[in-house]
This record gives sequence, C-alpha cells and structure tokens, in this order.
Amino acid sequence: MLPIIVLLYGVIPGIQLTLYMMDLPFFGVMDTVNYFFSIFSYYVILNHILITIKLPFFQKHIAYDRMVKFHVVSGILIVTGIYWHVLHKLILGKMVDVLSWVILVVFSVLYLLAILWIEAPGVRHFRRRILGWMGRNPFDRYDHLKTLHGFGFLLLGFLGFLHIRKAGVMDSSYAFASFYPLIHLVLVGLLVVYSRLRKLWLPRLRLQTNRQVNDVSILTFALEGAQRIAYKAGQFGYIRWMTPGLPSEEHPFSFLSSPADPDISLGIKALGDFTKATAGVEAGSVVRINGGFGNFIPDFHAGKICLIGSGIGIVPILSLLRDMRNHVAAHPVLCFLAVNTREDLLIEDEIRKIATIIPDLEVRTLVYQEDRLLYSTDFFRDSIVSPQEYSYYVCSSIPVRAIVLHALKELGVSRKRFHFEAFSY
Repeated sequence: MLPIIVLLYGVIPGIQLTLYMMDLPFFGVMDTVNYFFSIFSYYVILNHILITIKLPFFQKHIAYDRMVKFHVVSGILIVTGIYWHVLHKLILGKMVDVLSWVILVVFSVLYLLAILWIEAPGVRHFRRRILGWMGRNPFDRYDHLKTLHGFGFLLLGFLGFLHIRKAGVMDSSYAFASFYPLIHLVLVGLLVVYSRLRKLWLPRLRLQTNRQVNDVSILTFALEGAQRIAYKAGQFGYIRWMTPGLPSEEHPFSFLSSPADPDISLGIKALGDFTKATAGVEAGSVVRINGGFGNFIPDFHAGKICLIGSGIGIVPILSLLRDMRNHVAAHPVLCFLAVNTREDLLIEDEIRKIATIIPDLEVRTLVYQEDRLLYSTDFFRDSIVSPQEYSYYVCSSIPVRAIVLHALKELGVSRKRFHFEAFSY
C-alpha cells in the first residue's frame, strides 16, 4: 500500500511543485505554502477518485477498506488546501475569479454531503447536530448521496485542472510540469470509464436458495457461463441485483463460501432497507458480483493465528475455515465465534466437522443465550496459552472489536499483531 500512496500523493505532486517553483524568479514562505496547497489539492482530488473505483488491480496493492480509510482521513488536506488558497488570495487583496468561487462552492457542497453520510474523524459531533436539526437519517438516501459525491468529485477534478491551467501552474519550462497534470486527469477519467464498462461484463449468478437463519440470509448462487469470481477466503464482494423490482445499488457483503466451492454463498444480516429487501429475494433472481476485495487474509504459514468473530462478523471467518479443508495451516490456529443463539452459527455441523478433520485447529463457540460468556481479558487469559505468540484477525462490530483489542493489549499483545477490516462505500 505505502509505495503507491507515496507515489500518488507525494512523489508526483512533489515533482510538479518543485519544477514549478524552480521557474519562479523569487517567492516567499506564504507563496510556497499557497502553491503547495494548490498543487497537492489538485492531485489529491484526482487520486481520491482513482483509489475508490473498485478495480481488482488496485486491490492487489491496496486493500479496499484501507483505501476508504485513507480517502476519508487524507480529505483533510483538500479541506485545508482549498480554503487556505481562497483565504490567502483574500488576505493579499487579490481578485478571486468566478472559477475559484465555483470550485469553492462545489467543494463545500460535496464536503457537506460527505459528512452527512460518512462517520469522518473530527466532524462526528457536527454531523450529529446537523442530522438532529434535519430530523432525518441520511442513509435514507445513502446510495443517491454516494453517486452524487462520486460524480461531484469528477467535476471538481476537471474544474481544478482548468484552474491550475488558468493560474499558470502548467506554464513551465519543464515538460513534466507542463503536460502531466492533463495526463493524470485523462488517466483517471479513462479508468473511471473502464470501471463503469467493466461492470457490464462481471460474472452473472443466479440465486439457487435463500435460507433464513433468524435475521441472516444465506444466499447461494450458481454461476452462469464459464466466468469465475476471483476471490480469496475472508474477502467480500459488491453485489448488484439485475432482476427488475429489486434494489439496483451495489453493496458489499462477505463471502461465506470458499474459492474451491462450486457455488458462491454470502451471509447477509438484515440491518437496513437493502438487506431487508434481500431477505425476501426469491430463487431465480440474477445478480452480478464485483470481487473479491479486502485484506482479511491470514498467512497461515507465517505463524500462529487466532481468528475472532462475533455476530455477522463470523461470516468471513467461516469462509476461512472452509478454505482450510484445501489449504491446511502450517501452525496452530485458534478460532473463537461468539453469537447470541446457536442458530446464529449458520453452519454449526460443518464447523464441527472441519475442526475434527484439520490438525492444529481449535474452534470454540460462545453462545450467549446458553453460556452467558462474552469476550474479556479474563476469557482470553484462560483460553489462550502464550497470547503474545499469535497474530489476531478480528471481525465484529466496532464496540466488540474495541473490547477484544483492549483485552489482548492487557495480555501483552503488540498492536502490530492485530488485523481487522471494515468494508463500506
């Protein structure tokens, strides 16, 4: 991940800034700061589009959940850059042209829309106040806001190019500084078009069964044609229903099946409008799946592994357990699955069989309705011998994850040994 991030967000804009500054006869500190924010903001806007268009090529280098987190956090640079650029002009008494005002307005609207549907750092309190004042849930229009946000960023990138061209940033004696800003814009635009067209040829799958387990739907699909979905156990994919009358937006869900299985299965918990509608989908419905994505992929040959899941978070772990039938781990593996009821284990009989036939695999289930056990420091102290020797893969709700991480840290486990994933968008 780091090399690509450094290249896109550091090296390329850094070269652009350096070459531009080398052409200037003189400049002060404030000018340097202003040019830095101007040039870097332009590239950050385009790079934000680039790393969030769901292409497998990028998935090989940057796990998608990490892309999303970086996208949210690095957006602070755009916020600072654009507002500083305008403020700098106003302080110096320079004219702010129409294009600059348009960019400022477009960005402000985009940023406001973003914080209404994204739990971004630093704006959570402001977001709650706005939503309280509005008296509505932004997730009622989640997919529309997401689409508007994406196309708005494309517009912002194009306006940014017009602005730096008009400002003379591309008027350089160096070929790279003169031409590359346009090349970067064209490359991003072509990749966006490709990502849209690619979805037309994604594998088609037909729903075979929709089995309900409490509030979870276990969907089993059969592939139509020779196409396969290239995913790994523990990953997730974006599904889009193609049958008329069903929701047409794409949403991410973990694979319950393993890559060696003949069919594809997903575990979906009814939490919102889309997932509740999915619970009623009938056999024969057609779907396209874009995947796999995510970095919840333990290296079972690198050392001892501990898998910890709770609730619907057990789904990718069940996929990993199924995959172990074909790829036996070279080191001991511990697995803890915590659910409310025994039915929530989804495939309990299969879990038992897997634990029986795979050496060095220990699976322990916690059924709260029966044993009243919860994850805690005492639980892990009693359950794991030498916890510092394991790498931990945790999939659960945020509150449960916080409890698990705190408990294991108290037992001396290094933060570097924790791996978890939060997929969204």
